[in-house]
Amino acid sequence: MKRILLLGGSLQGLSFGESLFHFKDCWVAAVSTSYDIVHSRFFDKVYEISGGFEDTLNNVFSDTHFDIIVPMGDKAASFLSKNKKTIEEKYHVRCAVPDYKSLSIAENKSSFMTFCRDNNIPHPLTVSLAMDNLSTAADMVGFPALIKPDFSVGARGITRVESKDELIQQYPTIREKFGSCSLQEYIDNMDYYYNVMLYRDKDGDMSHYAVIKIVRMYPVKGGSSSCSLTVENEELVQLCRSVLDKLNWVGMADFDVLQRLDTKEYKIIEINPRVPASLRAAYVSGVNFPEIIVSDVLGLKSREQDYTPGKTLRYMGLDLMWMAKSPKRFKSLGAWLHFVGKDIFFQDIFSKDPSTWYSWLIMGYLKIGRKKKALRKH
Repeated sequence: MKRILLLGGSLQGLSFGESLFHFKDCWVAAVSTSYDIVHSRFFDKVYEISGGFEDTLNNVFSDTHFDIIVPMGDKAASFLSKNKKTIEEKYHVRCAVPDYKSLSIAENKSSFMTFCRDNNIPHPLTVSLAMDNLSTAADMVGFPALIKPDFSVGARGITRVESKDELIQQYPTIREKFGSCSLQEYIDNMDYYYNVMLYRDKDGDMSHYAVIKIVRMYPVKGGSSSCSLTVENEELVQLCRSVLDKLNWVGMADFDVLQRLDTKEYKIIEINPRVPASLRAAYVSGVNFPEIIVSDVLGLKSREQDYTPGKTLRYMGLDLMWMAKSPKRFKSLGAWLHFVGKDIFFQDIFSKDPSTWYSWLIMGYLKIGRKKKALRKH
């Protein structure tokens, strides 16, 4: 019996659990915060984070032994990577995460842009910010530009500025809330962007991949995918493979890539060092990354898998928000109302466990309520 612990619940956890649902001899548990835990038939057991990752692992391993830990979020990936050797020796478990020498470059957005520059990898012009170099950075990057926190999840903290005066006004507030930041050139890109999922195994093999074209997102001006399509794009796959080779990366990687509107050039924005929320797009297109990860880390032979693009994945919770807020909602109404088809799937609705939809709805309202309560206190 293979015992797998998912450090984090959320959509990544559900998609991961679904992908392993029929994998032979698997026992899957998830651990997450109280407002992200979803009880599902995909999980044999659910734990709640208690006092941080370290205390939680102590509690979990006092209850059950696991063979492998897989991070579902950026913070979990960073924690496991930093403490990989200690955790593996203490609990006799394998951590499915890149070594910190590689991950530390990717988790700091500014450091990753510097790595791209030094290795001739296409990326947006990016300059680290400090109170004494705002004017110099502005002259180097130009406007419009983006203030980007070096450590953030999704689009949090990313702020578009149109002038030097606006940069000087906005930067201190963003720096105080999110920590160190960079100024990045604004890429006038297509109406969509790409996610490229790859797994580089310990032998350097990257034969399995999935490319996702994100055609709707929320927030509308730049956020998480609400509707995406799996596509074939060999140029993008080869570009991202070259990055992982140069990083000597071993593990899962999810790239965000923009395409310039004028020159059609690709620009790599960042790497997420864990499975993405849109993991299910790969699964419905024939690539079972969780099975690949578990097989590689535990030294098992992975079965052959054929990537079959052309599948649509919608996140209905976010797509409803997109419809409410997007200025293009009426032009896109016909396509948006297309809910049924053999190649249409949902990120937050699982046919094998329909109860997850209700769980997500309840958890979403609880999360919104907590945020409103916190705002009232301040």
